[in-house]
Amino acid sequence: MKRKLISALLSVAMVAALLAGCGGSSDNGGASGEAASEEGGSAAGDSGAAAPAASASGVNITILNTKSEIQTQWEELASKYTAETGVGVEVSVTVGDSPSQDITKRYASGEVPTIFMGDVQDILMLDEYALDLSNEDWAKDGGSQYGANYNGRLIGFPFCIEARGLMYNKTAIEAATGETFDPTAVKSLDDLQTLLDKLVAGGMETPVALNMEDWSLAGHYLTQVYEEQDCTVEGTYTFTDGLKAGTEDLNTNARFNSLFDTFDLLMKYNMNANDPLAADYNNNAVCLAEGDIAFWFNGNWAWAEMKDFAMDDSEYGIMPVPQNDDTNGVTGKLAGGASKYCMIDTAYNSEEQQQAAKDFLNWLVYSEGGQDFLVNQCSLVPAFSNITLPVTNPMGQSVADYTNQGALVPGFPELPGDHWKTLGAEMQKYLGGQCTREELAKAINDYWKAQ
Repeated sequence: MKRKLISALLSVAMVAALLAGCGGSSDNGGASGEAASEEGGSAAGDSGAAAPAASASGVNITILNTKSEIQTQWEELASKYTAETGVGVEVSVTVGDSPSQDITKRYASGEVPTIFMGDVQDILMLDEYALDLSNEDWAKDGGSQYGANYNGRLIGFPFCIEARGLMYNKTAIEAATGETFDPTAVKSLDDLQTLLDKLVAGGMETPVALNMEDWSLAGHYLTQVYEEQDCTVEGTYTFTDGLKAGTEDLNTNARFNSLFDTFDLLMKYNMNANDPLAADYNNNAVCLAEGDIAFWFNGNWAWAEMKDFAMDDSEYGIMPVPQNDDTNGVTGKLAGGASKYCMIDTAYNSEEQQQAAKDFLNWLVYSEGGQDFLVNQCSLVPAFSNITLPVTNPMGQSVADYTNQGALVPGFPELPGDHWKTLGAEMQKYLGGQCTREELAKAINDYWKAQ
């Protein structure tokens, strides 16, 4: 019953993410100014939102960031906020461990951040320690729709909307093939194979980049196997329940084999194929930005690494992972939705710190500095209707477009906390040629049976 309640509540949030705009003007796929007005939102500086309390000056808060690609932006924002309000802000980033394992260790040690950023399963895991944010100003401007709602409480501030797929360099593809590139025309594995062969023939010897990080392999690619069984959250529950019970076998599962047929093709054309477990994430970003490769499996968050190397005369975007199996209508859909939530701890942080943390989150949504941080500095698609800054980066524009078309496959809210670390190691073996597909399937089956 508890599980179905979570599913129902999160499904509402995810459906809302599919139907509503995510910031920006109607021209770029975001919410229009009219929509923001109807929701009661307004531009920064004219929102009526409470400014950070003067009494908070001198209070120190800590933030645990789980998006390492924007750590520099976080640190710059912390300095700006402290200078503006007098509230000390220290931002640390998870390194090595998954967010779930990191925060578990922090609670065990008593060194708990005031604000913790995590995936939805991390926030639900910490429900008993989370401050109810239902009455915050931003809740009425999209926060309650997109946030983590559980047991009648809003416990997670929606940090952004994200989606994953094949990021592409349209200009580089057209230069190598001599043909106009339409990403919507590459629907199947066969279509992708044909295009990759044309790219090689045109001089792009290795047109693909794959990451070696466990979070990318198991947290982003493998999870599509669960999510795309029928493209619903409830269907993902049913499937993972079957994996736990041993009634589902990945070796014979059509979606698993369809996605890994595509993964095998991406591995074949991988620029890092000679030593795939030594792939450099930043180098992957630079190579796509500069047109040395055509495709990189990742998500719109990666624009943070790409933007400094992006060519002014190049076009970029993100498209779904092509597959030959379209039995459930997965073709043309990105995997994603509202992701990364911020919760405020009540167990190890004082009431003054909790209030300062609430003020900070309101500042993110309603101040010019906060909005600039989300949209321009971090290149995110915001979840709040009052934010009308245009989503200027092409990856965010792509995600906003798919969102507005209702073409996102919702993520699974209850992956085990050690999923990406444990199964990421198994995926790394597969990527490195150290195990067969059958052995990988067995490792994943065994993992779920142990849950």
